[in-house]
Amino acid sequence: MRDKSHMEQVEKWAEYVRNNPRDKWKKVINLLMNATYQKADEFYKRLEKTREGREILARLKKERLKVKD
Repeated sequence: MRDKSHMEQVEKWAEYVRNNPRDKWKKVINLLMNATYQKADEFYKRLEKTREGREILARLKKERLKVKD
C-alpha cells in the first residue's frame, strides 16, 4: 500500500462515486483518463526521437506481445 493519505483519497473518491449520479463523476474520470493517455503519448513520442528510446520501445513491445500469447 502506498500510504494513509493515498488510501484516504481512494475512499473519498469511492464515496463520491457511490453518492453521485454517473453522469456527474463520469466527466471527472474522463478528464483524468484523457490527460493520462495524452501524457503517455507525449512520453512515447519523446522516446521515439532517440536511438536508445526506440530500443526501449522495441523491448517493451516485444514483452507486451509475449504476455498476450
